[in-house]
Amino acid sequence: MKMSENNDYIQLPSLKKDTPSDVVAFIWEYMKVPENSREKVKNLLKDANENGVKLSHQAPTLYDVVPKEEIAEFEELMRKTIADIVSEASSVACWVYVQKYVKHKTLNEMLQELPDVGQFILAMDTWFEKLMEK
Repeated sequence: MKMSENNDYIQLPSLKKDTPSDVVAFIWEYMKVPENSREKVKNLLKDANENGVKLSHQAPTLYDVVPKEEIAEFEELMRKTIADIVSEASSVACWVYVQKYVKHKTLNEMLQELPDVGQFILAMDTWFEKLMEK
């Protein structure tokens, strides 16, 4: 069966349960390649697989060992920064949910109320729309 280039959907054939997810992802992307280019892509992969350059890994002989004390403060700062980002993102996500579904505000109303986090409000609003349509 020949696939149409302007089709909006892809239907993969049955795959074995133990097919690794990264292989499925690559198959999916391969199917998005225009049909007239797939053979070329497949041949390039075959060639790389069969005749690819084999690199022998060699452990480095010279490298700096950074003392843990030297990066401890930076590590702690990164942990706190990431925790703050997650906390703030969670707060805004909750705020968007309440505004949208409890107070029934529109996207524009939310964006006017908190313009500093407009991109995140837009992302959360879109995500909630997709999540709630199921």
